[in-house]
Amino acid sequence: MTNQEARKILITGASSGIGAALVRRAKALGWQVFTVDLHDADWSADLGDPGERATLAQTISGRCQTLDAVVCCAGLAPPGDPAKIVGVNFFGVTELLPKLLPLLQTSGSPRAVVVGSIASVYPTDNDLVRLCLAGQELEAIGRAGRTDGSLAYASSKQALAHWLRRNAVLPGWADRGVLLNGIAPGTVKTAMALPLLSTVEGRQKLARAAPIAVTDYAEPDDIAPILAFLASSENRFMVGQIPFIDGGSQLLRENMAA
Repeated sequence: MTNQEARKILITGASSGIGAALVRRAKALGWQVFTVDLHDADWSADLGDPGERATLAQTISGRCQTLDAVVCCAGLAPPGDPAKIVGVNFFGVTELLPKLLPLLQTSGSPRAVVVGSIASVYPTDNDLVRLCLAGQELEAIGRAGRTDGSLAYASSKQALAHWLRRNAVLPGWADRGVLLNGIAPGTVKTAMALPLLSTVEGRQKLARAAPIAVTDYAEPDDIAPILAFLASSENRFMVGQIPFIDGGSQLLRENMAA
């Protein structure tokens, strides 16, 4: 991707992993980057907390008259608290992005991008997905607390994918130029995955759950370029799409199930 005009981009989960890789990529493109994370960011916030989300949105709106792109990279994975996983992965995106939509609508080429997961095609708790999509946060968090981390994670990512595709074409989004898209990474060598990758048992578990057709798992810097493209003005016609950036995992799983 060629260098472009200096865009204003907000990145959540910006202090590590894919988010940090995107920060580096965006700065290399000459973009003005605003960051959100629990620490080491322009704004510190727990996106799983409704009050902190609301305060964050107000703070950003007071600081920024416009945003050209918002990229939601913040997320939690097992073995974390299932309730917290759903709070951050689903509601931390779906409750924050609409609050920032007015800022995006002032841009000449606004973009919103969400980091999903290949886990969105794994088995889920259908009731949990339904509660998420109904916007019933307290009930969804309570339901998640009665599941295990892996099920909560897959459910949060599947619900997020459904939310994205529903909202991308609603009034206020694409009709105002705000192109909403996502990506579904497979296993990436981040702090979340490294504990599994560091043991034989963990690698075997990953090979069963998310086999790859390529020779190695992705680094965060392998994922950043497509996020930067989706957040750029060069992305002119993708709406509601979630490409799998997974080294072939989705296709291998489909072939094994056939």
